[in-house]
Amino acid sequence: MKVKYLCIFLIILTVFSGLTAIFYEIDWLQRLSCLFIIFPLFGYFFEKLSKQKKNFYGFFLSLIAANLALVIHEYWYFTHFAIGFWLIGFGFLIREAIQYIEYTRGSRWMQIYFVLVVGIYTYLLSMHFMEIHGSMKDGFQFFMYLLYYFNLLVLGIIALVYYLNSFSRKSVYFLCFIISLIFSNVLRDVGLFYFKDLSVEVVGALIRFAAFIFIFLFFTTKEKKLRLLNLI
Repeated sequence: MKVKYLCIFLIILTVFSGLTAIFYEIDWLQRLSCLFIIFPLFGYFFEKLSKQKKNFYGFFLSLIAANLALVIHEYWYFTHFAIGFWLIGFGFLIREAIQYIEYTRGSRWMQIYFVLVVGIYTYLLSMHFMEIHGSMKDGFQFFMYLLYYFNLLVLGIIALVYYLNSFSRKSVYFLCFIISLIFSNVLRDVGLFYFKDLSVEVVGALIRFAAFIFIFLFFTTKEKKLRLLNLI
């Protein structure tokens, strides 16, 4: 129990350090906080992680490698390495989520809703890339960004299918993780390619930290279907 309290303290301290880094524009501390928060979360959920398989370890090793590459960040190509590690991690996440999906044919209105949501997200994502394309002088960097967001789109579709066919607590955590990841990335790009705003950076950082918590909850929660009332 004392170990969990220590982990909670370290998590709060890491979040506080990350927010402080934003206020004082300490870039290395902000990147380091995204790496460091993984370890106290791992300690907090350690008892529930003993039975995890290669998808879990593959994703989190990729996550650590991606954030470590961003912490180093001395040379421009480390950013490409970070995106590459994220893409590898996405592969393990897709494998993990697909095994819980049991497809059941929904109503016509549900199918229309699904197509509409995916269509709107694809449209907004394409508009976002049209805007940032002019800000990227490196064609390879743009390709990596495009590949990264395409994988996020695939993960978003899988998360929505998983949730609509399961309504389990585990699927809710997975959907919340993907939504948090998408929003935190878009808010990050706002500061990089549009304008820097303190409130946008703070909100983006909080959502990013929440994403880390949601992904641990996803891996440590057993698949169990819920009634809709339990989701309200």
